[in-house]
Amino acid sequence: MASLSALVIARNESANIAECIKSMQDIADEIIVLDGGSTDDTVKIAEGLGARVVHHPEWEGYGKQRQKLQNYATCDWCLWLDADERLTDELRHEIREFIKKARQNEVLNISRANHVFGVRIHHCGYFPDRVYRVHYRTYTKYNDSLVHEKLDLPSDAVTVNSKNSMIHYTYATYQNLLFKQTKYADEWAKNRYQKKHKGCCFITPFVKAAFAFFRMYFLQLGFLDGRMGFLISACASSYTFNKYLCLYQIALEHSRKK
Repeated sequence: MASLSALVIARNESANIAECIKSMQDIADEIIVLDGGSTDDTVKIAEGLGARVVHHPEWEGYGKQRQKLQNYATCDWCLWLDADERLTDELRHEIREFIKKARQNEVLNISRANHVFGVRIHHCGYFPDRVYRVHYRTYTKYNDSLVHEKLDLPSDAVTVNSKNSMIHYTYATYQNLLFKQTKYADEWAKNRYQKKHKGCCFITPFVKAAFAFFRMYFLQLGFLDGRMGFLISACASSYTFNKYLCLYQIALEHSRKK
């Protein structure tokens, strides 16, 4: 019978890790948490729920953290979950059936029901928001990206879209949103500069930010989510502005060193 490793990377996720682990216990043969140097009770909570915790406090980006974690997995299949995500009963059943019947080159592409400040968001590009989260352990792995990492899928990969969705509590508070977006913007810019070796012109952050709002609020029907749709679109615009401003700054610093 096919076995399943449930894998989570975490750092200071004491508010989330328990419910995340509990949602996987019924289907996982092993649950492994890679802790990135938590200073709260994340490790204690995870171990108390039967998860194996491995420690890698040195941070090399999300992609490499996932690569390290995958090396500890021992089962046939891997299920990836972030600490702020939860499996539903229906999705657990679907995953069980998937690993029973799937070929090694099939990858389960799971939709996410995203919640912002406790409110379910139906538009703004927040649904179905599919992510590849179940794959045969030796078939693929994550890329090296510092942020917004993805599975490197071979050319013969077969995508299977899930019928059910996981629950994703993206941002609990506005402060939480600001913290994450500031961190992601900096890491995105570093990753982009490492790959492209070039920055952007001064006007780019403004143009990109304006288009980000237009796309999310109008093209992705954010206005149908009411005030939350406007707020999320504005936050996306701010995040985009910060990403490209960070990129501009990094390129400027490198040019001054030459």
